[in-house]
Amino acid sequence: MVTKLRAWIEDYIHAANFYSKSFIYREPPEHYLGHISDTKVPIILVPGLNTKWQFLKLIADRISILGHPIYVVSSLGYNRKEIQESAKLVRALIDEKNLKNVIILSHSKGGLIGKEVLIRLNEDKKILKVIAIATPFLGSGITKFSLDKSVKELAPKSEIIQEHNKNFDVNKDIISIYGMYDNHVWPTEHSILEGAENIQVDIDGHHKILAKPKARELIVKKIEEITQNIEHKN
Repeated sequence: MVTKLRAWIEDYIHAANFYSKSFIYREPPEHYLGHISDTKVPIILVPGLNTKWQFLKLIADRISILGHPIYVVSSLGYNRKEIQESAKLVRALIDEKNLKNVIILSHSKGGLIGKEVLIRLNEDKKILKVIAIATPFLGSGITKFSLDKSVKELAPKSEIIQEHNKNFDVNKDIISIYGMYDNHVWPTEHSILEGAENIQVDIDGHHKILAKPKARELIVKKIEEITQNIEHKN
């Protein structure tokens, strides 16, 4: 119990730090779009509920250094819109920028948005993969403590979660990364997705996982593997 309480406290300290970045870094760094290349796949950042792209900044900075263009869906705001509406905003960015071979890099609710794009808005196969970090694909039990409509959408019995879990075909295009203990999502119950590539990392905390080099380097490795596969096909 003490260990879990410590994990909660540490995780919310990390969350507070990420929120502070939302005020410090109001606009994405120029280097995010400083490398437009046919050999480096574009990355779209989709954060979790009540958060912005800055929560993914540490990971995005590392990926940007490798030459991948990083796109932010500014119209998502604090990501409180319904999942289906948010998915349309992500797709609109892809169309506006005429992107192809896209990887959606997401956290928590962002992974559900990514899966929604794969299910309904990817007939032309513009999205290659969704990398989802700490995503409640089977819903989150913590939602029972909230009356917030945006939170309730993530409940295990919500319409969107139930519908998603009837769509297995797209799971092959998802990489689900989750920790050992997550204070918002029960990882071994709700983040494992049948047919997806499921990877558990030795990290505790729903937000803390975004700050740890171990998770960051794993994501970089997966992105580079996807990039190499494209190069081989071409």
